[in-house]
Amino acid sequence: MSFLDSIFGGDKPTQKNIDKLVVRVKEGYAQPEYRREAMEKLLGWHTPESLNGVLVRFTVIANSLHWDGEEKTWLVDELVKLGEPARVALRKFLAKENHIAFAARALSRLDSKDDYVNDLAAALAARAPDDYRSVHGKAELIACLTDTQDPRAVTALVPYIDDHGDDVQCACVDALERLWTLTGPLAGDIEKRLQAVIADDARSARVVRHTAAAMQRLDVPVDATRPLAPAVAEDFLIKDGKLARPSA
Repeated sequence: MSFLDSIFGGDKPTQKNIDKLVVRVKEGYAQPEYRREAMEKLLGWHTPESLNGVLVRFTVIANSLHWDGEEKTWLVDELVKLGEPARVALRKFLAKENHIAFAARALSRLDSKDDYVNDLAAALAARAPDDYRSVHGKAELIACLTDTQDPRAVTALVPYIDDHGDDVQCACVDALERLWTLTGPLAGDIEKRLQAVIADDARSARVVRHTAAAMQRLDVPVDATRPLAPAVAEDFLIKDGKLARPSA
């Protein structure tokens, strides 16, 4: 019987044993070997429940940032080796958790390109724009979708221009700027949404200024029927129907 077995009462993947191992996986101040042994045990069982448990490691930041990154990168590699069972668990994880960057990295190596974009879009759609509890997860999913440089990412992102969280709104504007050449038939709708943002004085100054700066870089026209929000008017003027910085 191994050291872990002596602690956790056997090597069978009962829910009780899984739960005990997950507690150790979440010990941010423990030695790396302590967490690694628990993760190896959970991966070795490779049941749906044990894989759900080992993925909890992605939600915890260890005391040592060096070992935190090392362990998460190691876990990505180990999950990829497991194939389809890991893929199923990763999809579930992406649909509900907030810290998904490493999980998405693993899934990208297991999915086809088409499936990966679809899985990211589905995970983002599972978090409504008015859901204030999943701001971090939405921001990370937006970043992952942007990195795909796929037109379907644009479709997935558009509703989050009007997200509850300022961080998500700004991340969405940044993403659409990077994907602008892929907006295609959605370009007109996106322009109208951005125009509405910079005229909305109920939004934070940070969001309207961030959006205005992106519109200027993209050469997006303003809606002449709407006055600029005060925070935008402080930094920009309208010249030839578009935003411009005042001359010094």
